[in-house]
Amino acid sequence: MVTEEQAKFFDENGYLKYGKVLEQSEVKALIDGLDRIVDIELAGGDDSSVEFSVGHRRKIRDAEDEPRVLTQYVNMWKRDKDYEKTVRHPLITGVAKTLLKTPELRLWHDHIISKPPQDNGHFRFHQDFYGWPLSAPRILSCWIALDDATVENGCMHVVPGSHQDRRFSPEAKKKEDEALAKDPTFKTERAKMEEQHASFGVPVELSTGECMFHHCLNFHATPQNTTNRQRRAFVIIYYAQGVCFNNEQASHHCLIPTVEVNHGEPLVGSGFPAVG
Repeated sequence: MVTEEQAKFFDENGYLKYGKVLEQSEVKALIDGLDRIVDIELAGGDDSSVEFSVGHRRKIRDAEDEPRVLTQYVNMWKRDKDYEKTVRHPLITGVAKTLLKTPELRLWHDHIISKPPQDNGHFRFHQDFYGWPLSAPRILSCWIALDDATVENGCMHVVPGSHQDRRFSPEAKKKEDEALAKDPTFKTERAKMEEQHASFGVPVELSTGECMFHHCLNFHATPQNTTNRQRRAFVIIYYAQGVCFNNEQASHHCLIPTVEVNHGEPLVGSGFPAVG
């Protein structure tokens, strides 16, 4: 499932191009499910609307006077049985457990990230961890290509080893926040990294049905889709046993209303199921 060489590569680089995890029939089922949900959302939504969405424009599918952006739908697993099956996929969860070195694996959330053809969908370098109300960086993402992901249509670009760079650690982040509180014009090392063009990173091209894993502290970005082809990805975020709810970080996060535990307690509950 995971070789010693693969595990070592992930530990050192903060990402792993794993390879094929879904058959074409499984990918088709996910795309069909996504199409159904997109049609519902564009029609104005209904009682089964996605938990959170950003980037789509309801009822204006063909509007030319508005900028088109990256589209995101969160927690597809709650909407569609094929997505629920995928977040519990034994190969995917088995690899994630091994890479996180945890006896139990839980689902933080999933999301679809779609870059329509020739769209303004550049997403700059960032670290996921600081955007989540979670206590420890024992979290990874599984990024599954639902279309071939290439440099031209906005595949993932990563900065190898950045998850271990002390300049970008949680401890460094606290010092940066203190410095910014005193001087809002202070230019942090993190901010400098965020300004880098995607080409600064290493591209991870994937064929349909293949996946990559990346650590929550690994800097990553996806450039604009400049092709006439769609680029859809299904991303599943898992965390290790013992990670707690941290309401002092990312207190704006859309999933906080669904959390059933108090600040500082292990994040468990029906919305964050054990999957491996």
